[in-house]
Amino acid sequence: MVRIFAVASTLLLVSLPVCAQMPVTLDFGLGGGVSLPTAGITNIYNTGYHGGGKVRLGGWLPVNLIAAGWYNSMPEKAADQSDTQVMIGGGVELAIVSAGVHPYFGLDVFYTEFTDKGPVQASFSRGGIGVGAGVEFSLEGFGSFDTSVKYQYMNVMGKENDSEPTYSQIAATVALMFGLL
Repeated sequence: MVRIFAVASTLLLVSLPVCAQMPVTLDFGLGGGVSLPTAGITNIYNTGYHGGGKVRLGGWLPVNLIAAGWYNSMPEKAADQSDTQVMIGGGVELAIVSAGVHPYFGLDVFYTEFTDKGPVQASFSRGGIGVGAGVEFSLEGFGSFDTSVKYQYMNVMGKENDSEPTYSQIAATVALMFGLL
């Protein structure tokens, strides 16, 4: 145990000067886009929309940490109301080094609060994951645009039984990002 602590401490002390020279970035953005229902819910919902915010912490290698919160609205096909979901989560983005634009692959884990506005109004929560890709491009002196497309499984964790349909969607998003650090 003492050896493991000594090796970990040595690695930390050696890496501190390197990390101190790396620029740390903190970006905040607001955006929204189109939500396309997929899988078992395409016969229940029409194309909807989402909006929210995103925070990105970067500067260490090509990996960025993100946190996001989204409000999602999906209109029902058989009624005049829209069901809503509030999604809060975090994840990682693996940046691909390039000049001019900054493409990335993303993996998110999130918590979703579903609100059914139908005749039997109900609320329930589930855990989900999202995978996708995006590209960010800067506008000199203004900020940057972050565009992404993600496939989101909104109820991977916490299903009550096997008959519950899989709620998934393709979320195409455009966010205007501003550097805070």
